[in-house]
Amino acid sequence: MGARVTRQLCALVTVCCLAACEAGPVAPVGRGSTGPVAGSGPTAATGIAGTWRRTLVFLDEFGFLHSSETTWTFTADGGAFRAIVTRNHTLGAFDTSVATARWRLDGGNLIIDFLTPSPGTIVLEVRLQGTSLFLAGQEYLRVT
Repeated sequence: MGARVTRQLCALVTVCCLAACEAGPVAPVGRGSTGPVAGSGPTAATGIAGTWRRTLVFLDEFGFLHSSETTWTFTADGGAFRAIVTRNHTLGAFDTSVATARWRLDGGNLIIDFLTPSPGTIVLEVRLQGTSLFLAGQEYLRVT
């Protein structure tokens, strides 16, 4: 029992340290309402263009520390790249998933047409607030 308590305490300390690093939002996130991205022209595209990241950190039922990091890069010419890195910090394991896409704005929605690895389209409500991008209510912080 002593080893399990020690492992859980170490995991808790690690979560606290990661949260203090300001590496991005740690779920749950919520800052109230924000305004939608206005228009669909070059000005709106300039606001979204760049790299955005969201990191979630959590403990599983065994006390293992995990994180999931999603990074979106939107180019001004309509290209998009998504990378998802999931990590088990306790065991030192990780997995990466990448996708390429095209994006466009339609009013307050961001339409993403995936090209690889599997074609498909998603429509997400999009909002900008300072250095935060909200996609379907989920907060991403600007990286570049």
